[in-house]
Amino acid sequence: MSLITTKSISLAVADEIASLAIKAAKSQGFNPISICVMDPSGAEIVTKRMDGCPHIAYPKISRAKANTCVAVKSSSRAYGAKYLMGKDGISPVGPEVFARVLNQINTMDGNMAAFQGGVLIREKDSGIIVGSVGVSGAAGDEDEFCALTGVKECNLADQLVTEPLEHSCKTVS
Repeated sequence: MSLITTKSISLAVADEIASLAIKAAKSQGFNPISICVMDPSGAEIVTKRMDGCPHIAYPKISRAKANTCVAVKSSSRAYGAKYLMGKDGISPVGPEVFARVLNQINTMDGNMAAFQGGVLIREKDSGIIVGSVGVSGAAGDEDEFCALTGVKECNLADQLVTEPLEHSCKTVS
């Protein structure tokens, strides 16, 4: 028998990631966002909401995006692609697959999101999941851009890797 140890981003790093995500949204002129940073067990470390970001929906959605990442060990974009697009990445899925994702989300009390904006964070050397970031309030690709920017510009960036690795945002200036 042995003890299992886990790694997690710290409060200071989580706060820095959230602040950098807000900075990215402001610098790009995106709509105000809400950010949730979680540890690998799905416990919230930091949540921030920009002035002007609706206070009811977007904090919950950002939390659902972050939770999706640690729950299924992938980005929320990848989770959505698995269940909302056919194997070719273009065609729609059948009703049985769509029903499966709805049942999964319902089983999780609605605390999962099958669309972009949730980013998984791993330790680069070991591949161990150390947290996740969920962003909501701008367009989905913009949310994902802000989450990725927060991680890639934090002080631990050289020790971390994200899923996805790069953003798909076409509105970045």
